[in-house]
Amino acid sequence: MESLCIAVPREKAEKVRQEMMEKKLLRTDLKIRHDRQYVYIPVVEGADIKDAALKKMDFEEVKKEKNFRELIEPNLPGGVKISSFDVIGDIAIVRLPEELIEHKEKIGNAILSAHKSIKVVCMDNGVVDDYRVRDVKVIAGEERTETLHKEHGVKIKVDIAKVYYSPRLATERYRIARYVKEGDVVIDMFAGVAPFSLIIAKLSRPSRVYAIDINPVAVKYASLNVKENKFGNIIEVIEGDARDVVPSLGKADHIIMNLPHSSHEFFSLAARHGKIIHYYEIIEKNRIEERFKWLRKEASNQGKKMDVMHWRIVGSYSPSKVKIGADLLIH
Repeated sequence: MESLCIAVPREKAEKVRQEMMEKKLLRTDLKIRHDRQYVYIPVVEGADIKDAALKKMDFEEVKKEKNFRELIEPNLPGGVKISSFDVIGDIAIVRLPEELIEHKEKIGNAILSAHKSIKVVCMDNGVVDDYRVRDVKVIAGEERTETLHKEHGVKIKVDIAKVYYSPRLATERYRIARYVKEGDVVIDMFAGVAPFSLIIAKLSRPSRVYAIDINPVAVKYASLNVKENKFGNIIEVIEGDARDVVPSLGKADHIIMNLPHSSHEFFSLAARHGKIIHYYEIIEKNRIEERFKWLRKEASNQGKKMDVMHWRIVGSYSPSKVKIGADLLIH
């Protein structure tokens, strides 16, 4: 396709491309061309670019990939829409309403067609045990549930059918890591495969991070991840119940409590041992303030005071429930 373009010396091409993008002059529907000396950047018709020689050239069109909804929704029952899906490594995890389960293979294959980096599509049937493990079934692609996920420069190996891991908490993990100061001691009470611990070790300079989990499979993957990322001198992975383990660890500058259905049951333990508690809970929207009052009372029972430094809604859980994250100062 013929288009107006500017010829730019190769060493200046990326800077000019960024400028054209910012000024909304770049034609993103056409592929940029180049030869040994120049890069030819297609621009919109009528572009007035100071100190640039404009010329006409032929360009190859960028092939627009259809998203998976465009591929599959025309073949589904009228009005039925597919929600978004999570991606962990090269595995997509999708939840389907009852009326779409009979179309699961078509939906899985549509996701594979639209996203070349995805090699496996799993249907998520919800959490099934006390270890927060999902009931997942492969509906398209390779027959496996283990993958390698990358987050904030850390490699996280996980089997989504055997251990808990949520990519939706990536921002939270980054935020908490920025709280941690050099030399701090951190206790990750319900570590899973240790994503919080790994990100903290990567982005901060703690003296020690204790990653605790009661699920032996999660402990195995956490240990593998610590070794793979070379954090063995910082992170200690411990298998066991936090109620039994935490008292032996002494005081911590930060305690992470990511067990959202039952964190409150462990709060008095955390209040005895932590200075700042990063607390997560799934709770009714109209009971959030009530929960903070209850937590203050629990802290008081341990001879402590509690201040809410900051809290936020991390995600929705149901029409009436949300997942909250709160940074609580114990003193």
